[in-house]
Amino acid sequence: MDNVIAWFRDYWPYALLLVAVAVGASFIFRKAGRAYKAHQKTFREEEAQMRRLVELKKTYYPLTKEAIAAAPDDELLEGTALSLQIPLQKSDDPERAFLFLPEAQQLIYVLDVFVSDKTATVFFKESSALLSSRLLPALDLIGLHDADETLSHLVTMFDENDETTSLDWNAVADADTKFSAMDLLTKIKLLGAKYIREHPEQFAAND
Repeated sequence: MDNVIAWFRDYWPYALLLVAVAVGASFIFRKAGRAYKAHQKTFREEEAQMRRLVELKKTYYPLTKEAIAAAPDDELLEGTALSLQIPLQKSDDPERAFLFLPEAQQLIYVLDVFVSDKTATVFFKESSALLSSRLLPALDLIGLHDADETLSHLVTMFDENDETTSLDWNAVADADTKFSAMDLLTKIKLLGAKYIREHPEQFAAND
């Protein structure tokens, strides 16, 4: 023990360096551990999403009237949109193929994109004008007018051809808070499912 104390006394700069290295290594390992956990969490979430999409495809593609009738209300919108998305992805020009879809199919697809994005912020940041310009007609299709005034303002803000309204991210954040309070996404899911169930001939594949 005396030898150890003597060594630290005589070589204290090296002792401090060892302590610094040990602390640094501990920090690095903790940081690496957190990064690994975050990566694993992301991987598990993506894997779960892929498994879900596979199951949805089995159930809803090609979409049948029987599948529509049997679908849970909170899943039918997503399943129907997936049945529309698969052919679009196979197309050489998905945007052009989207434009050839019947209007009701376009609008249901837009509603699912909005729900999937979870917030207006993400939807308007990542969606093209092709989708965002159809959001209000999509809400009208399912009889949901509560959010029209707020969303109309957002659509105008993100319209590249409109120079009358400046982009205000605070207004977007306020809209997200409002939509969360009114549980807008759940309403869209349920009303979307109701519309699909009442008009299966507009969405089911031809026999």
